[in-house]
Amino acid sequence: MRRLLLILLWSALPLAGFEPLAASGPVIRPGEGDAAWQPLFTALAAQGSVWSTFTEQRWFLFRRTPIVLKGDLRISPARGLSLHYQEPDVRTIIADDKGLAVRDAQGRLREVPPDPRVTGPTTALLPIMRFDLRALEERFEVHAARNGGAWRLDFVSRDPALVRALGTVVVSGEDTNVRALEFRHSAKERVEILIGDVKTGVDFSPEEQRKFFR
Repeated sequence: MRRLLLILLWSALPLAGFEPLAASGPVIRPGEGDAAWQPLFTALAAQGSVWSTFTEQRWFLFRRTPIVLKGDLRISPARGLSLHYQEPDVRTIIADDKGLAVRDAQGRLREVPPDPRVTGPTTALLPIMRFDLRALEERFEVHAARNGGAWRLDFVSRDPALVRALGTVVVSGEDTNVRALEFRHSAKERVEILIGDVKTGVDFSPEEQRKFFR
């Protein structure tokens, strides 16, 4: 059920001109070098509510070209993640502490049953999007690489079942800006997210909260 993969990413710059690092880095181990990465995680976690446009590319084994989807996302530290797809179909995927839900174009809300094959990605992404390094180290093997201002973080779940459902989550960025995210099962089966316009520190109106969250 990888079509329900959820993501959080934000930046202060457009994606154009950014090249993600090609290789993963060594594992960040608690007490052994993680202090060098703590400022980045702290800065990412402190950006508050975020709105962003995105383009999603889904690559599958038996397709030469990806399926392309477009939309905008909203992240609220209090209310969770809302991923509003506008192309090719209108729908909103909501991830919060209650689980996963889908709202269709008519506004009807359907809760997704707690099946690990479906909700596993949500379970993984909620802590990733909060960028709490200490909590992440308990649930993931975190690899980190840096080259100048560019950086790359690879998250591999410590739960083998979640690894099978999710693969590796790769978050790439520059300075304190997230620029791209990838769910990678293999080179030919992956989901790539590209960032467009971004606003941080957003105050979502009551109408936006009603429409895009729950």
